[in-house]
This record gives sequence, C-alpha cells and structure tokens, in this order.
Amino acid sequence: MTYPAGYTPITEALTKTDKEEVGRMIRKELEKSVKSELKNILEDELTKALRSKASKEEIGDITKLVLKKLYKDLAYHHPYVIDRIKV
Repeated sequence: MTYPAGYTPITEALTKTDKEEVGRMIRKELEKSVKSELKNILEDELTKALRSKASKEEIGDITKLVLKKLYKDLAYHHPYVIDRIKV
C-alpha cells in the first residue's frame, strides 16, 4: 500500500479505552440505522395485516372475550363497582 508524500501510517496500538470508544460509536450508529429501518418495516407489515378482514374479526372476537371476562369478574367479585356506576 502506498501513502501520499509526507504521510506515514500510524503504528501505535489501540488501547482498551480506544477500542471501547470505537465499539460504542459503531453500536450507536448501528442502533440508529436499525431502529429506523425496523420501524418502517414494522409499520408496513402491521398496516398490511390490520387491513385484512380476518384480522379485524380476530381482534373483535378477542376484545369481546376480554370484555365478557372482565364483566363476569366485576359482577362476581366486585359488585360494588357496578353499583357505583351512574346511568
């Protein structure tokens, strides 16, 4: 490998702190790029999945089950909560 005139390669070894600092800088940059890419990919996949009729029906069924169980639990174990609701 040839170097420009007047420049010589650095021959000193990296210290442990130098290596750690370089590692931190690399991790920081990787996290930035991965986070942005991951966010975009997740948004695209979730919008595709949530637009389908089957997933909407599944979400509705799960929500109904949760509400039914919550109502039963409130009715059996905490009837005073229902009595406090004003209609």
